[in-house]
Amino acid sequence: MIAITAYQNQLKSRRKEFCYRSVTDQDLGSEQLIREITGYNSTITEADARAVLSVLDDRVRHFVRLGYNVELPFGFIRLRASGTSDRLNGGFSPGTGDHRFEAVCSLKADAAKEMEDTTAWRMAGAGWAILPKITGLARKGADGKESRSLSFSRNDILRIRGANLSFDASDMRQGVFFIGGDKSGTRAGRYFGVGTAITDVFIPGSLEPGSYRVKVVTSPRKDAFEEFTFSGQVTVTAE
Repeated sequence: MIAITAYQNQLKSRRKEFCYRSVTDQDLGSEQLIREITGYNSTITEADARAVLSVLDDRVRHFVRLGYNVELPFGFIRLRASGTSDRLNGGFSPGTGDHRFEAVCSLKADAAKEMEDTTAWRMAGAGWAILPKITGLARKGADGKESRSLSFSRNDILRIRGANLSFDASDMRQGVFFIGGDKSGTRAGRYFGVGTAITDVFIPGSLEPGSYRVKVVTSPRKDAFEEFTFSGQVTVTAE
């Protein structure tokens, strides 16, 4: 369900004193999705559902990597390039500077309309809803310079850029979490610096080699927690 809360509008161009923000307070995991599929049509077995989702996952990733605009029943997935150059013929080099690819999912108009017109929502109460947001990740070197490479060894420093990132590092419920493929999260225990716009965190030494998504959890109000998970991934190596 969509939980909606009112907070003070801090935009300089504001026309009204307060505005609304929202968070989703429930997740639909892959296991629950499989149960929904098998329960929707009794002829589909659990093995069938797992096999189709596995093949769909593999083929979508494959063709998106090849540059296709992949159509799904509810939308399209594709890659788009971004970055800057000092010269018109400077050349695009992914992973260098600000040159990167970003996965984009766009909904079909009818699917978006149905979701928006029949939304389940509730008012979560008025108050300050200061939501954290991650806008970019980088590796911070020993010389203090940033690298766009997101491959890390244990105890390297990850720099997180965003908004409203401040948290109490002594509170085990808050902080930076590394989310693995099994959806489990490992909390970072060491921080080089925690700020509103930039947080520098040491990669936990306990992380196994692999790919991880980065989540930040804050507590803008007493006994209330907000979180944001970045869409990209970092890679942790053994060395």
